[in-house]
Amino acid sequence: MGRPRRIQYPGACYYIKLTGNNRQDLFRANQDRRQFLSLLRHHKRRYELKVHAYCLLSHDAHLLVETRQANLSLFMQAFNTTYTKYFNTRHNTAGHLFQGRYKALLVDQEQGLAQASRAIHLQPAKAGFKEKPWRYPWSSCPAYVESETGESLVDSRPVLARFAKIRIKQSVRYLKYLKEGLKSPSELKLPAVKTVPPEPVVKRHSPAQEAQRLLAEIAALGGMDEARLQSRIQWREVSALRRQAVYRIWKEAGLGMTQLGRLFNRSPSAISQLIRSVESPVGRRP
Repeated sequence: MGRPRRIQYPGACYYIKLTGNNRQDLFRANQDRRQFLSLLRHHKRRYELKVHAYCLLSHDAHLLVETRQANLSLFMQAFNTTYTKYFNTRHNTAGHLFQGRYKALLVDQEQGLAQASRAIHLQPAKAGFKEKPWRYPWSSCPAYVESETGESLVDSRPVLARFAKIRIKQSVRYLKYLKEGLKSPSELKLPAVKTVPPEPVVKRHSPAQEAQRLLAEIAALGGMDEARLQSRIQWREVSALRRQAVYRIWKEAGLGMTQLGRLFNRSPSAISQLIRSVESPVGRRP
């Protein structure tokens, strides 16, 4: 039985947790955390996201993001691949960095957004950080509890607007809200979650969107850029992964030979040959 698809629609908000494979560290130095945030900022712009909160611990990272488009999977595949490549290059390692499929809970923005931000900002306390969690240097908490920050990555306004109209009062009341969470462990439960998105905005992936999702997924699994799979490079490992990508997109997204040809920069007849080579592996050519 296949794993369930993500619920994705424009305006959805997610509590995301990334964990190191076999609980290994995602960050070995502060430079890793800076690079993670730099890449997050880049992908935020590329995929038109809002980042409402984050916290980077040693072997896991917590994010609260809102998608303007139904593109959470595309964002996460691209981001995870990019950071993994950076990490493996910098630390001379190889293989998967993140453990399995990332955890993403759909958050009710009316009832759960503030609760989700607090759960993220209090993660340092759960992890044993001795100082007050709002003093932890690798979270977005300063963007909430300080009246003025230079933080451009995080949009704290949707949460803070629930506490007061004036910014300084918002910060004071949000800090009080954090302290209440520290005193009551029951307050740190996972945020309110929607199991069904609003009916008018539920959208299924179009064949073209599903093709892009599959391309990103296959490229990530193979540790390659999508552009390399779409190129005319004939290296054995590239050709093998390209065949897999063409075949899966044909079967699962339902693209025709002409559309696949445009996607992979090949003629329809060449695409047809690639598909036949997968279905009839005898005499396969790269």
